[in-house]
Amino acid sequence: MLRPALIFLALALGPTLSAAELTVASFNIRLAARGDLGTRSWNARRGLVVETIRKMNPDLFGVQEALPRQMDYLTGELPGYQKFGVGRDDGKNRGEYSALFIRTERLERDPKEGGTFWLSDTPKKAGSRSWGNQVTRICTWARLVDKKTGKAFYFYNTHWDHQNQPSREKAGRLMAQRIEGRKHKGEPVVVTGDFNATETNPGVAYLLGKKVELAGGKAAEQWKSPLRATFLELHPGVKDRNTFNRWQGFIPGSRMIDHVLVSSGWKIRKAWIEYHMKGKMVPSDHWPVAAVIEPVK
Repeated sequence: MLRPALIFLALALGPTLSAAELTVASFNIRLAARGDLGTRSWNARRGLVVETIRKMNPDLFGVQEALPRQMDYLTGELPGYQKFGVGRDDGKNRGEYSALFIRTERLERDPKEGGTFWLSDTPKKAGSRSWGNQVTRICTWARLVDKKTGKAFYFYNTHWDHQNQPSREKAGRLMAQRIEGRKHKGEPVVVTGDFNATETNPGVAYLLGKKVELAGGKAAEQWKSPLRATFLELHPGVKDRNTFNRWQGFIPGSRMIDHVLVSSGWKIRKAWIEYHMKGKMVPSDHWPVAAVIEPVK
């Protein structure tokens, strides 16, 4: 029989978390732009960026807009994580990264499967763009193995174009094709990113299994292996879910353009937008989003 003190402790701690649960996040950290002054400058807010990541405590997360020196800073401040990715301009170390960060204590990256592809008609060509977008766009991916369970899954992180709608639609089709083409087709998938598009945009809607017309297509298309939007699945009634905060903190509206998407192989336990500030300072012009997921047994 448990003593009263132990019963009280068990109640206070609540239910035991499943060992298989993983916390995943997506964070557009805003590039270190020379024009961002005061509290918007990278040097002023970089500590808050790291603080925000630690608050979410993700096992894996994707970043967008990270320049090489920002990648170096995050790597130095987050020693428990392994980074994976390349600069979008040359496939090496030039330009923004859409990189993966993986908690090494929990996850191991499969060295045989992973890389970066460019959102263009020539996805293997570094720096390529061909869909009308003026900015180079990429997706970085890897196959990961959970050290606790021995189960593997695929992780994709992307940043879609902010101006060109045909580019976003073609990005949705290409990413679906790449996900379908993964070597271990039965293993589940996690996708994070700044899509510069809400769930109703045809590019995102296609990934969610909706029947839509996409640029370059001849008729309406529907992906047969759709993903699920973690936040929207758990919180369908939440109207104020803007993730692009324009440096203003919380602003009302439903323009959620940053997403954590998962395949049917996951249970979604929790999903949230991380509204973390320091006084009036925000860590980025985007709020990060996060979810707790668990593989279906």
